[in-house]
Amino acid sequence: MPTDTLDPVITQPGSTDSDETGEARAHSTSAPHRLKHRKFWLKLHLYLGLFGGGLFVLMSLTGSFLVFYKAIDEWLNPALVTTSGAGPYRPLNEIVAVAQAAAPSEGWLDGVEWPSDERDVFLAWHKVPTDVAGEFRWFQVAVDPYKATVLSRDREWGGYLVSFIYELHQSLLIEEPGETILGFVALFLLVSISTGLYLWWPRPGRLRQAFTFTSGRGSVIRRHFEWHKLTGFYAAVILAMLAFTGVYLEFGNYVVPIVRLFSPVQEFPKEQAIQSLPIAGAQPLSAEQAAALARQVFSEGDLRYIGMPHDETGIYQVFLRQPDEVRRSSGQSQVWLDQYSGKILRMHDWRQFTGGETFLAWLFPLHNGEAFGLTGRWIVFFTGFIPLVLYVTALRMWWLKRQAHRRQLA
Repeated sequence: MPTDTLDPVITQPGSTDSDETGEARAHSTSAPHRLKHRKFWLKLHLYLGLFGGGLFVLMSLTGSFLVFYKAIDEWLNPALVTTSGAGPYRPLNEIVAVAQAAAPSEGWLDGVEWPSDERDVFLAWHKVPTDVAGEFRWFQVAVDPYKATVLSRDREWGGYLVSFIYELHQSLLIEEPGETILGFVALFLLVSISTGLYLWWPRPGRLRQAFTFTSGRGSVIRRHFEWHKLTGFYAAVILAMLAFTGVYLEFGNYVVPIVRLFSPVQEFPKEQAIQSLPIAGAQPLSAEQAAALARQVFSEGDLRYIGMPHDETGIYQVFLRQPDEVRRSSGQSQVWLDQYSGKILRMHDWRQFTGGETFLAWLFPLHNGEAFGLTGRWIVFFTGFIPLVLYVTALRMWWLKRQAHRRQLA
């Protein structure tokens, strides 16, 4: 959030073009150490904005897009991912059978995602191995919940518009290296916001001017500075929240241990850590039976996703959303089930989360705005355009000052 790319003379909100130089000199005489520190933070803020601003803008604009990515996909591809049907859903076993029949030949059905509204579809996620060990491709099969018919198949994640933008936002399309880069970008954005607030902080007696646009008839540079200052200040809290939650999403392995210093947080089990115990002569439970058992555990929960076993030791992992859960798009209450006996192998109950687990559970819903419903999503959507405004005004100020400096030297 570059607040001033010019010089300390105009960093004090509320001064006019005619008096700002004298006031700044007087202030620097009375507080040389503060001015020295201010110059350092100004340079740091400037270079973060100039060299990191492009990535700040890219991440924020793609983030705005992703706030409504499912709705955008439905609008672009209504025949592939929406239904006009009505009435009760077809049995889950029928949905699963249809999805399995439409699976890529070299992959397997990893899980099925429930519709989020009456026009939505079941999304079956198929996992396909690649030539690189431990890496997979993901394909979607969309199944009409009212007719159990396939609406689309072989949509590879990352191969169509909204999924491409999702991957760009999450990893710059280069997987782990990209996630690391974006984690640091989010950290740098937090530093930029902090330095911007420091540079904005008004001197005594100028608090009122700091909140208002005061130079409507000033120079072009001054007007850009005012827009930059006020836009950055009013968006600072939400931008900082988005940056911090972005750090968590990219560097979760580092954030979670820090949270554990203050409150217990359960480890999520690795795939090999929880396995089904094959029983001689026993047939695996159907998906419908597994979902029914999970509903017995969380009777008020809505089914959101069921992870399918793909070998003889695999398990069912059922996600449900309870009425008071903050994450609306998918549940954070989970049940792990033995595929033969139906025994509960592990359970996560949102209502029994520790303070640390609750804190972490809020971070993704805050990042995409769903924590506060449609209002929250729109707030995050519009906030995503703020870094573009800050970047353009900062570049414009920097360029105009360079041009003025060159003219003085000519």
